[in-house]
Amino acid sequence: MRCGSAGSGREQALSEVIGFVLIIGIVMAAFSLYLVYGVPLQGRENEINHMNDVQDQFIAYKINVDSLWTNHQTGLAISTSFPLGTAGQTAQGSTSIIPILQPVGSSGSLAINQRTTTPEIFTISSTSYISNTSAATSVGPISIPTTQTYSNAPSSLLINLSTPNAFWNITSTGGTPGSVAITGSGWNVSVNVTPDISDCLIASSSNLNNVNVTYQSSCYGSDITVTVMKNGVTTLNRAVVYSNINPNTPYSINLLDAAYGLQSTITYPATMTFSTIGTPPLTSPTVTTQYAYKAQSNYTYSVPLGAIEYSASNNYWIPQSYYTQMGGVFLSQIDGITYKLPPEIIFVNNGNGNITVNIIVIAYDPANSGAIGGTSPAQVSTSLDSNSGSLPYAPVSPNTWNASINITTPDPNAATMWANYLNSAANQTGGIPTTYYTVGTVTNGSYIQLNGINDGNPHITLQVAAANLSANVQSAGSS
Repeated sequence: MRCGSAGSGREQALSEVIGFVLIIGIVMAAFSLYLVYGVPLQGRENEINHMNDVQDQFIAYKINVDSLWTNHQTGLAISTSFPLGTAGQTAQGSTSIIPILQPVGSSGSLAINQRTTTPEIFTISSTSYISNTSAATSVGPISIPTTQTYSNAPSSLLINLSTPNAFWNITSTGGTPGSVAITGSGWNVSVNVTPDISDCLIASSSNLNNVNVTYQSSCYGSDITVTVMKNGVTTLNRAVVYSNINPNTPYSINLLDAAYGLQSTITYPATMTFSTIGTPPLTSPTVTTQYAYKAQSNYTYSVPLGAIEYSASNNYWIPQSYYTQMGGVFLSQIDGITYKLPPEIIFVNNGNGNITVNIIVIAYDPANSGAIGGTSPAQVSTSLDSNSGSLPYAPVSPNTWNASINITTPDPNAATMWANYLNSAANQTGGIPTTYYTVGTVTNGSYIQLNGINDGNPHITLQVAAANLSANVQSAGSS
C-alpha cells in the first residue's frame, strides 16, 4: 500500500509539471503567432499611414509652391516639414511596454535633385510667333469705312476716333454722337460716343432737404463706350473706356484688349468690316493694326527639372517613393510610377483644329543638392527665383504652327508615366483628337508632337511660363 501511495504521489506531481509545460507552450504559441502575424500587421498599418502622411505633405508643399508662383513672391522662402519614419512612434496598446511586441520603426530619406543619376530635362520647341517689341510693325492707319482681311493675329487692333464738336453742340444742331461698328464672323463690336450728362452735373446741399444741382463748366458730357456681342448675345454693354472726352482730341481703343474677350473668339484668317454711324460723322475714324512679334522656327526652351523626393525604408510595406516634379506629385514603386497630382501641363481643344496649351515649367536650381535620412522630421525651404516669368510667345491667339514637348529621363518607368499622362491630358481631359498630335516614348524619355490642322496657318495657342525654384533640406529645428 505504501508503494502504491508513493506511486500515486509521483504521478500527481508529474501531471502538474506537464500541465505547467503545456500552459507555457500555449503561451509561447500565442506569443509566436502574435510575433509572426500581429506585429507585422501593425507595422504594415503604421507604414501605410505614414506614407499617406508623406503624400499629404507633398500635396501641401505643392500648394505652397503654387502660392509663391501665383503671387510672384520672389525671394520669399516657404518651409514644409516631412516626417522621415515611423520609428515605432505610432505603436500603441498594452503590449507597447514590451519592445519585442512592437513593430520595428521604419526610416526614410529626403533628397533634392538626386532622383536620377543624370538630370531629367524638359524641352519645348516650336514654330511660333515670338514677341519682338523692338521690331514692331504697324499697318495703317486705314480710313473707315473699310473691309480688311487679317491672315495672322495682330498684337493690337486700334480704333482711332475723335469728335468734331462738344456733345451739347451736336445735339443742339440736330446731330447724334458717332459710333464705329466692327463686324466679324459670329461677333460684332460698337465703339460709341455716348452722351452722359451725369459727367457734368455737380450736386451740393446745405441740408438733407435742400439739394442743388449745377452744371460743371468746361464739361462736354460724353463718354466712349464699347459694346460686344458674340453669336447674338451681348457679353459687354456700354463699358466706359474714356469718360468725359474732349472734342477734337484723338482716342484709341484696342479691340484685342483682354477685357473685351475677343482674342479667343476670333479665328484667323479673319475678315472684318468697319463702318461708321452718326450724323454728323466722327472726325475721320481710322483703324491701325500692330504686330509686335515675328515668326520663328525651332524656338526652343530647355531646362533641368530636378525633383524633391522622399524614399521610405519600409520593413513591412512595399518600398515606395514620393516626389514632386513639374508641379506634380508622383508615387514611385517597383511596378511603376503614377501621379497623385498632375503636372502643370494643360491641353484644351478649342474646336476647328485650334488647340491651347498652358504650361508652367516648375524647375529646381540644378546647383541645389542635398539629402537627409533617419527617423526625425526634415524640413524643405523653397523660394521663387527672380528670373521666373512668362516665355516670349506672342500674346495672340493662335500663335504657333507646331510644338513638341519632350521629357528626357533615364528612368524607363518615368518615361512611360509621362507618355501616358501626355496622352491622357491631351485626349481624355483636353478633348483633342488624336489626329492632331502624336505621343510616345523613345530610348531616353517621352514626347508629344502637336500639329493641329496643316493648312499653313497657326492653330495652336502656346502659353508657357517658367517658375524657377531654389530649395534646401535640413533637419527640422536646425538653423
